[in-house]
Amino acid sequence: MTTWNRFDRSQKIFVWLTAIFVISLFIADEVGAMLFSFRLPFLKDPVLLSAGIIPFPVTFILTDLLNEFYGKQGARFVTWVGFGMCLLAYAYLTVGSWLPVDAGTFIPKPVYLTIYKQYTGMFVASLLAYLIGQMLDIQVFHTIRAITKHRFIWLRATGSTVISQMFDSLIVTTIAFWGQMSLNDMLRLAMGNYTWKFIIAVGITPLLYLGHMILKQLMPQQERQLESVEPEYKS
Repeated sequence: MTTWNRFDRSQKIFVWLTAIFVISLFIADEVGAMLFSFRLPFLKDPVLLSAGIIPFPVTFILTDLLNEFYGKQGARFVTWVGFGMCLLAYAYLTVGSWLPVDAGTFIPKPVYLTIYKQYTGMFVASLLAYLIGQMLDIQVFHTIRAITKHRFIWLRATGSTVISQMFDSLIVTTIAFWGQMSLNDMLRLAMGNYTWKFIIAVGITPLLYLGHMILKQLMPQQERQLESVEPEYKS
């Protein structure tokens, strides 16, 4: 029997969930400074959003599933792993900015530094907002879970996301674009991102139920085992 086969199914699934969470978080940070806009027929102003709105909602689902099957400790552990990996990515980018550039490079140094400097502003903003948002999300999730006696998955999942992402959107926009955009534009961007995060959080609820159903089938004893580790998890 190989070492890998000694891991039980719940441990292997935890690795997969962590990996998907980290890559989604990193890509959201990497492309977060790129803004895009589009018009809707029923809105006067164009919708202005950060490209990070695309991968970031994946972390909503994963955080909720981690809360459900691995408890506060598991969700917080993955939160800190994501934080650490973003720091590592930033370190790599920083080292890259110090390297002497060859004349035949496909990416000129000024282009690299432009991307690096923009990522630096978004990096600081997103990491701070990420930590506050994630910890708040986890706490609100379990508070609602306790109040509802473990019923209404949609309520604790959507409720925790709606509350935490309000803080996330305001913090990340304020820090990343302070001095680059007017206060009105920053508020419009923050509220636009928050509104769409809210819409997405509601829209992906069926995916949350699907993920919950799949994981419950793959790990039928996981929730019961979690009760022995986190007594407040009991219904």
